[in-house]
Formats: sequence, C-alpha cells, structure tokens
Amino acid sequence: MKLIASPLLPMISAPTLSSRISLRILNEVRNIFRKQLRQEMLGRLPVYEIQGNQSEIHMLICKRDFEMAMVTAGQLNHLAQTGHSFIFHDDGTMDDKMEETINHHFPGTLVVRRNIADFIASQKLLAYPNILEYRKKHVLAMKLIDTAIWAQNDRIGYLDSDVLFFQYPKEYLLSLKTISDTNYFNQDIADAYISSAANIKKELGFAPVPRINAGLWTMNKKDLNLRQIELWLKHPFLKKQQSDYRLEQTLMALLAQVSETDTAYFSKEYDVSFEKIPKESVCKHYVGRIRYGYELEGIKYLLHHETSRTAH
Repeated sequence: MKLIASPLLPMISAPTLSSRISLRILNEVRNIFRKQLRQEMLGRLPVYEIQGNQSEIHMLICKRDFEMAMVTAGQLNHLAQTGHSFIFHDDGTMDDKMEETINHHFPGTLVVRRNIADFIASQKLLAYPNILEYRKKHVLAMKLIDTAIWAQNDRIGYLDSDVLFFQYPKEYLLSLKTISDTNYFNQDIADAYISSAANIKKELGFAPVPRINAGLWTMNKKDLNLRQIELWLKHPFLKKQQSDYRLEQTLMALLAQVSETDTAYFSKEYDVSFEKIPKESVCKHYVGRIRYGYELEGIKYLLHHETSRTAH
C-alpha cells in the first residue's frame, strides 16, 4: 500500500462509499506509521537548556498533535543548537503527563495550562468583552489573544505545531531580534480569510494584507493591539464570524495592515505549499489537507538526512 505520493497530494473527500472505505483504511495504516516516526524522532532529539536571553516563541498545543508539537519545537532547538524561550499554551486538552513531558524536553520553558489562562484572561480582558466572547467561542483565538496577554518581550514569535524545519531558519530567528521592527509572516497559498478581500474592504473600509498565514510569524508586541481587535469585533460583520476558524488569521492580516511598521513575508523557502520538497525548503507547513505528510514526508526526510544544516 502506497502511503504517500510525491509530490504530496492534498486529501480530498472521496466521492463513493467504496473509495471512502479505502481512504479510511489508508488513513488508519498511515496513523500507525506516523506515530512510530514521531516517537523515533523524539527519541533522537537532544535536550537543550535555555542559554541567556533567548527568543520568545509561542505555540498553542492540543492533545491530538502533542507529539507533533514536541518534534517541531525540538527540531528548531536542535538546528539552532540552543534552547529557545518557548511559551506553550494548553488549549484545554493537555494533561499532567504532557506537561511533565514538556518540562523534560524543554527545561525552563513556560507551560500555561488552560484553567490558569482562562483566569488571567478574565482579569486582563475585563475592558474587552467582545474579545472574551470570541475567545470562548473558538480555541484558535488563543493563538492571537493569549500570545498578546502572555508576551514578555517587544518582539514575539509564533510557531504552529505542524511547521517542521529542515534547515537552520536564520531568517526567522533573526526576525525575532530587536534589530528589526518589521512584522514577518509566511506567505499562504491564497487568502484564507472569513471573506474575500473586496468584501472585507467594503465592510471595514480597508483590505487585509494578502496571503498571510498565521502559522509562522514574528510581530511587535505593540502591534498585537487588543483595543483595536475589540473595536473590530464590535462590528456586525466580524461579530457574526466569531465561530469561523479563519477569523484569527483574518485579524492578524488586519493588524498587519493598520500597523505603522512594515509588513513583509519570509522568503519563498518558508512559503506554504503542498508541492515543495524538504531538501529545497527551510520549513514546510503541513496544513490540514497534507497533515499526514508531516511524518511520512517530513520526519522521514529528517531521519534519513541527519546532516541537515544547523547553526554555525
């Protein structure tokens, strides 16, 4: 049974009952091998202590993708050969054993459990009832809102658990330094917002920055403007979209548009793409339709190419 196509093919709905059954069987077999690859990779990744004032990188973690998150963060540390100041945000599905695992692999990092995060948010967001409502309605709101609440530095990085690095990401790590105040994002395949750019402009008076993907970014803390988000969420057009998983990414693109600082994309080696191959990429974002490739393409490549470039 062929588990993966080259180039990686996005998963699509099967048109017939027999093909849906075949796809279900294929996915079950894939999941067995995916788990084996994740665990093998975790066993090979060394543990790095945080040395000095390292870059601040946030990640939202769920139980389903927990091992994936550990590999993603561990591989970034391995390529940089140092520990980064990760802030791991529990979406509410983590347990104590998972927190212990994080503390083992990433000593000195911060794990924000959901009950604590909810309490702090209820205090910090008293003046922002629409943000609180949005945060309750969709877990992905935490990627934006909780990162803003818990940010400790002027420059903040975010990293999705399904972004896998193949080469030392010099551009991304440099973007986290205060030598630049440009807001950086990886470029998406196409706009993935709550509506078309033209419709958003019609409703709000301006369009979002095109093709922003919220899976890998660096922003200034001041540009994660909660007051501005609250004002937008009062607008009937956005208020009715609070259950849309694309709202968080739309808000990021709107914040980038109204920021007084520049917005830029990381270079093409960081772009979201179904077809890009690991050896020609700094990283690959294994979004939902190609999620199975995180292990079957990405980790498999890393396990067979241990000479992937690290920091010098």
